Amino acid sequence: MRDWFVTDNFKIDLTGLRINFTEENPRFKDTLWTKYTLPVDINYDRDFISKVGQYSSFNNANLPKVHNGYHIFEGKTMKGTLTFSEFRNKTAKIQIDSGFEELPNFEKTLSELPLDVFNVPDIYDHANEIVEKKYPETNYNFPKLYTDEFDLDSEGWKYFDSFINNRVRQGNSTLKYFPRNEIQENGEGWDCINRNIIQPAPYLLHVLKQGFLDAGFILTGDILEDETLKQRCIYSGEHYFTTADQQYYKSNVFQNEYYGNYDLGNLRFAHWKKNFKIGAPGKYRIIGSCYREGDLGNSSLVISKNGVPLFSYGGGNTPFLNFDKIIEIDITEAETNPEITIEFNGIVKDNRFNSEGVNIGVAEIQINPIRQNTAAGDAIPFVFNFNRVDLKRSVPDMTFGELINMIKNWRNYDLTFVNGIAIMNRIIIDKTKEPDDFREFEIEDPIRSRNDKKYFNITFPKIDGVDLDDVFFDETGYKFNMTPVPKDTTQIDINGFCLPLTTFRATSTARAFQETSTLMLVYYDGLDSNGDNHAKNPAGLHGTEFAESVKDWFMNRLTNFTFRWTFFALKSKIRKFNIRSEIFAFNKKHWIKSWVKNSVSDKYYSVEIETETF
Repeated sequence: MRDWFVTDNFKIDLTGLRINFTEENPRFKDTLWTKYTLPVDINYDRDFISKVGQYSSFNNANLPKVHNGYHIFEGKTMKGTLTFSEFRNKTAKIQIDSGFEELPNFEKTLSELPLDVFNVPDIYDHANEIVEKKYPETNYNFPKLYTDEFDLDSEGWKYFDSFINNRVRQGNSTLKYFPRNEIQENGEGWDCINRNIIQPAPYLLHVLKQGFLDAGFILTGDILEDETLKQRCIYSGEHYFTTADQQYYKSNVFQNEYYGNYDLGNLRFAHWKKNFKIGAPGKYRIIGSCYREGDLGNSSLVISKNGVPLFSYGGGNTPFLNFDKIIEIDITEAETNPEITIEFNGIVKDNRFNSEGVNIGVAEIQINPIRQNTAAGDAIPFVFNFNRVDLKRSVPDMTFGELINMIKNWRNYDLTFVNGIAIMNRIIIDKTKEPDDFREFEIEDPIRSRNDKKYFNITFPKIDGVDLDDVFFDETGYKFNMTPVPKDTTQIDINGFCLPLTTFRATSTARAFQETSTLMLVYYDGLDSNGDNHAKNPAGLHGTEFAESVKDWFMNRLTNFTFRWTFFALKSKIRKFNIRSEIFAFNKKHWIKSWVKNSVSDKYYSVEIETETF
């Protein structure tokens, strides 16, 4: 069986080369990684130079340093890269990285993953339908969350009940609904009624599955049925909603803005046009005047919305063509930023100047909102709940790799890849399972030592208003919030937490926080026994329950032994084992922590191995 590195343009036979292949078990690392070889010398020949590149030449520029391809090793084909690190006249040093444990999209942010973005007829009705479901019936949900972010005494939030995804009973009916935001006219103008914030929360497992799909893998394994994670949604503290307040628009038109000149008798006529984007709902007064003296009544003006004429003016024989109209922009229209166009067709006039000598052009236009202001004169913003589900805007600012490593450490998962399948299984110490027999590779006197890890400290974010216990392990067991932490402690940071429960106005549900780059999980498995969309927070990811869930693993790491030895082996025999094999040697069960396979001939390896007993 031969080893190769193969690309679309060339292949290199690695079989006779004295390559050493290094591999470490990801179970013993806090991050995922790649297998690799140390640099090795290869010889050029004419065929190599013609297919790969003129690496032997002093003059050739722009030679690629890295080639993507496939590493065929011990009968297994793995994606890999071949890197040219040094060039000489007849030889080059190459290094091969393969069997990637780290996916090409690990550096993508969660918002860059292929998460759902689509429009719905009505977001309030849509949310009311989805809350009756749970994962995997739906990939996202709308759990009710308490927030203290907004001042309920302010004009903009006086109608808000402090709940995101608020769902209430409809009068004396048993039916429940999501209250709508709206604009209402009152004696002083128009009022912004901000009752609700509608924010979808994607299920964690859906985001994980989409991330692996984006990299070309289907997620399988224990994680898909992990009851601790299965109904956990992701909440992001970044504002999902959009606000807009009515703005004043004021513009002048100047002589140089005329276009399309033409003559009518001995008079010069032309056009001008002004466009205004309206970003908030409500009533607006469009008012202005166009200088047209001497046009003999032949000037005209049209006011349009999104290209559809609303009002037109013309005729008369006055020096100014005046206009004054009120329009209404509803909530649905405002979501699309409608365009108001004022177009003039009339006599060409010179710019005018006011009494202070300021150029005021040939026309003046104002669009004034008719709105409700605060006592200080500030506009009250309107909260848009768009008729759209956008899960890309519902996730925290972190990379997919950070999310994978976090779940791996939080729930003690292993991750392997086999032929387009990503497998995430929990690492469980099964003392009843028969290990693979490794005794033929024993030597007389291996190096033994106590494990190099003395302490582990698992930390959670420090968030005001949330009690999150750090978990410290030593060989006697675990403690919470150890102070001080010994210097030689291995620290594992978990940048996530579960939203705690709180009670506000007799409603018990999870409390939202404004963290934007931390994983916040909220448990929602459909309507509760009262038919409410209140969130829960079952035990499992914090405190004693969490510590107990990972105790066996960390106690084994702290109380067992490390073995190191070197042996010769036929390549055909060592291929039966892999880095995750559980082996039996020296009358003990071992995990392989790392090994280096040094190719000493076509048939034999010299293997340097390090194991940890369990």
